[in-house]
Amino acid sequence: MINLFAAFHPRCSAVAMIRQNIIHRLRYLRNWELFNIFFLPACLYFVLSFLKVQNWQPFAFGMFVVCFILAQGVFYWHRKLQIVSKREPALPSYFKPLFSLFSRIDVVLLSIYPVLAIYNRTTSSADFRVSFWSNALFLFAVLEYLNYYHYQLSHDSWNDIRYLMKFKKIRRSPLSVDLQKNQERSRNQTAG
Repeated sequence: MINLFAAFHPRCSAVAMIRQNIIHRLRYLRNWELFNIFFLPACLYFVLSFLKVQNWQPFAFGMFVVCFILAQGVFYWHRKLQIVSKREPALPSYFKPLFSLFSRIDVVLLSIYPVLAIYNRTTSSADFRVSFWSNALFLFAVLEYLNYYHYQLSHDSWNDIRYLMKFKKIRRSPLSVDLQKNQERSRNQTAG
């Protein structure tokens, strides 16, 4: 009898509708990032082949870093989707250490590109000649890293745009917020 009441109660149906919207949004984010892991390298290959670019190493390295960060995004959005779908209370305990490791690996990978570019300029033995476009791809990798681990740079929904217009600032990324919550929860469990 209570379930029948909940099904027809306007407040309960509104909550269910919001939950379904969140599930839809998380599924969209996960699937779109997964699609881009395959689509972006295919586009890069097509463009480099069409333009007959000989020095593809900086492009390949930049694309690898972008796809590695996107794969972390796929995993993150998938876990969030599972939490909302299964009504789990929080992210698992391995979440913070795993994504902290991912973040450190990302920083190392992002540091390699400028080192290789400088090394190429100082020696003639290296063949890592960068161009405006390979630098743009590297910048895209940096922005993806910032978008996931620090600040939400992509604003592709009305909620994002409304927040930006109302507060006149970009918000912390969902992953950053979840990492902080996970750390606080672990601290409270250790203290309690």
